[in-house]
Amino acid sequence: MRDNFSTRGTTVLSRLSLGLAVSASALLTALTGPAHAADGPLDIPDYQAALDTVKSTAVHDSICRFLSVPVPHGGAHGAQTIPAKADPCQGLPSFTVKDPVALFEVAPDFVAGKAKPVLTEALRLTYAVSSVSADNGRSATVMLGATQGGGWHLAAVREGDSDATYPAKAALGTTVFSEPQIHAWYQLKVDTVEPLNDAAKTGLGGKSSASLADYQTLVKGRYADKQPGSDYDTKGLSSGFHAAPAPRSPAPARAPLIIGGSGAALALVGGAVAFRRRRRAAGTG
Repeated sequence: MRDNFSTRGTTVLSRLSLGLAVSASALLTALTGPAHAADGPLDIPDYQAALDTVKSTAVHDSICRFLSVPVPHGGAHGAQTIPAKADPCQGLPSFTVKDPVALFEVAPDFVAGKAKPVLTEALRLTYAVSSVSADNGRSATVMLGATQGGGWHLAAVREGDSDATYPAKAALGTTVFSEPQIHAWYQLKVDTVEPLNDAAKTGLGGKSSASLADYQTLVKGRYADKQPGSDYDTKGLSSGFHAAPAPRSPAPARAPLIIGGSGAALALVGGAVAFRRRRRAAGTG
């Protein structure tokens, strides 16, 4: 009898452990979303659409057109012609494109002190981004914008992959975000902001962490007088602090804006890539 009781007890405990494990897994999924999603209550809406867009032939060919132009140095002006090829990827090194992740930035109302220092009001989802790694060592970032009515479209391809690799560092219970004006990257753990790069350390005044409320005080001091409509903005001293990209209505495929390194912007114009210097002022971008 003792042996039978022992066996039944072991079976009951095993089933109880399995049930608890399944329940915990279901609860974790409900709280954090699928493994590919950004942790926290903010996420990429219609993730499958973003994934399909990144893997589409149109985006693949746009990446090839981007990689066919040499990396800009020193903010060169003028235009460079994209080689005319039936296959835009012909002669280019192979490259891989990772699955999209959410790119969060500090929200304008948070900066202005109009929003509460809580995650859902402090940050905004600006793009879904994917890093590109070419076999020749070059890297880039595919940036997807939300399309009006649902879905995603190619908004830009940017030189370098920090806009995708930093967001990918988000772990359970943390959200990675950018303060793009100073090229700073932070992670938010509940109510604590921690720096992820040197610019972020400077942004926190050299501190290893700050409460979200204290961080709000810092960015308000940096940008509150540089909001859209301010003298700083209307005089063209900087790109300022703009609203999140508006969802775009579905439209025929066209060449996307492509942002280059060193503060230079590249725009595909017909068969050429035109370079222009973005307006900047010290301490902003």
